[in-house]
Amino acid sequence: RGGEVIEPMLSEQWFVEMKPLADPSLKAVKDGDIQIVPQRFEKVYNNWLENIQDWCISRQLWWGHRIPAWYVYSSKEEAEQGHKSGHAGSPYVVAANEEEARKKARELHGESAYLMQEEDVLDTWFS
Repeated sequence: RGGEVIEPMLSEQWFVEMKPLADPSLKAVKDGDIQIVPQRFEKVYNNWLENIQDWCISRQLWWGHRIPAWYVYSSKEEAEQGHKSGHAGSPYVVAANEEEARKKARELHGESAYLMQEEDVLDTWFS
């Protein structure tokens, strides 16, 4: 309405691979461990899980649960440069908390590893 040009901004996103989560659910219904009621919805259930897509869990919001991933740099200055470039191609570790991330980063990249946490937050349904 305001006459301003809107251009898409491409950015890296975090995804969860869904097939390994869907396969046991499909098997449970097929083997009779789980029963879909009413049974006519079993076809819909199977179709949905057989054609499931990976789930983008990244949201570029300033509130929410931050994605538990930390980018690994050799210094604070390098981390600031990485932040400006959107961390493209930077090594990272995934951990439950910063202490665990720091331990993993030091094991993989040495004692001088400097961490910067991903700024994206988890999709509401994922968190």
